[in-house]
Amino acid sequence: MLLPGPDNFDGQFVISTDAKPCPHGWQQRKLGTLFLNLAPTTSVVPVVDADNRSIGLLLGMPIDLDRGVIVDGKYRIDVKLDDVQDLDDFVEKNVYRLAGSFLFILSALGSRRIYLDANGTLSLVYDPEARIAGATASALLNAVEYKRRFRAELYKTLDIEDAGWFTAGLTAHEGIERLLCNHYLDLDNWTASRHWPVAAIAVSPDPASTCARMCGRISKTIEILSGVGSTSVALTAGNDSRLLLACSRHMLANLTFVTVAAPTADLDVACARRLARQFGLRHQVLPYREATEAEADLWRFRAGHCVGGNNVKMHPSVEPLEGGPFVGGLGGEVGRGFLWLNAGPDTVIDAKGLVARLKLPRTDEVVSAVENWLAPLAHFDTFLILDLAYLELRMSAWGFCDSYVKPKQLEIHPMISRANYVDMLSLPPEVRRKGDIYFQAIEGLWKEVSEIPINKYGNYKDMLRPAKEAIRHPKRASRKVMQLVGAWRSRTVERNPA
Repeated sequence: MLLPGPDNFDGQFVISTDAKPCPHGWQQRKLGTLFLNLAPTTSVVPVVDADNRSIGLLLGMPIDLDRGVIVDGKYRIDVKLDDVQDLDDFVEKNVYRLAGSFLFILSALGSRRIYLDANGTLSLVYDPEARIAGATASALLNAVEYKRRFRAELYKTLDIEDAGWFTAGLTAHEGIERLLCNHYLDLDNWTASRHWPVAAIAVSPDPASTCARMCGRISKTIEILSGVGSTSVALTAGNDSRLLLACSRHMLANLTFVTVAAPTADLDVACARRLARQFGLRHQVLPYREATEAEADLWRFRAGHCVGGNNVKMHPSVEPLEGGPFVGGLGGEVGRGFLWLNAGPDTVIDAKGLVARLKLPRTDEVVSAVENWLAPLAHFDTFLILDLAYLELRMSAWGFCDSYVKPKQLEIHPMISRANYVDMLSLPPEVRRKGDIYFQAIEGLWKEVSEIPINKYGNYKDMLRPAKEAIRHPKRASRKVMQLVGAWRSRTVERNPA
């Protein structure tokens, strides 16, 4: 394993309860009794109460939709620390009201904790024995320890080089654990605890209004970003990028829509170009550039070797977007019951079935990790458990463990926020199963763009796509079969209990 040099940590950080040596070019900062070593370009915002007393720090790019700004300089909470009765409630109301991409370090009220945003878009790993946390294992371990503790067998079993990932807190290194979204890391006892949700999500009586609220937040987020510089928005053939387009209708002059001409993105490019022509969008097709061996090694290193797949190969293609905000469409699947296949309200969810739904190898270690994750959720209903599994075991662990691989790119997914996720999860099951609530929103916001077929060419090529996909991605097709079999087994157990 070839490891890049020590100057490849831009945007990363290390947090500890004892002062650690600060690498050359890094900045050391003290927060109460905590020590932070910050690599270049790591953005930090002090958080204070109504009396200007320190509460903690925000890392990343938090966005305050109510005030219409990217939080910068200082984030003031209009509550006095002396008036706080419930710490979890205080954090939920005053930190999770923010959108954007951030990580919150709390040092106040006798507590020292680290919280992720609503989906952990800035990820965190930690070594409970060494009592140290940071952006990636790369930042926590020296080169010798990085190689020695690397879990080569598990890395191969999970097929990380293709499209696998480490779920349920597992990582590529022995003794290093990942903090999952909806959990905080207690820096006194170095354990992770769930802080959300504390109760079932109430079902919305008015799905259309609920979806309209979500669209309003998405639109506001994009508007705020477009005011700070050249902002790019992902444009593909899919549902969620179409929703981003519809939510951007009134600010098209300030946005550039982008599509990567990857070898498997023919449909995305064709549909994006059609949309651009028909609606006069400023559109850029980014030429595909495959990573060199050195670039791929650096990417894996910056992600702590916790994920691989096509992003490793194609990431140089998005280098032209560096320096300005990039708006992506991740998060929308939460509103469509991504892991609900063949599940009903009474389906029993166990660890083995969940691992199959996630299309992961059913090894003892993976099943055990998922069992530990599942144990505290027994009082929630089937659908909420599956939703949390998608958010935490897949999105938080797979979608964002590569948070720091492109430190010069400001990537924001405006569908991701606590408010939006609560609204998505509140949609009635029948609405989510039907899966057209976003399309209805697109139709209401911009009827003409809804008339361009989604995820289709609109001609004979659509009939050839399934076969071409199976040929291109045989492993993905195999994992899909695993997911279907796992879901079928869960239904069989439910109907014919032993």
